[in-house]
Amino acid sequence: MTEPSVETPRPCEGCGQSLAQPADIGWECECKVVVCKEASCYDEYFKTVAGGEGVRCRTCGHVT
Repeated sequence: MTEPSVETPRPCEGCGQSLAQPADIGWECECKVVVCKEASCYDEYFKTVAGGEGVRCRTCGHVT
């Protein structure tokens, strides 16, 4: 039997704040970049595109 995985709190890429709960996460990309809900952290790693229809990751370029 395998042990259940325990999610380790991840830090916000922008400010380093611990993101222990899913509700703490403001935005996350498939490339594993994650930021808190602070606008300055979001703006540093993500960009709203297509008139608000999508979000581009500034790290890998992926558009959601």
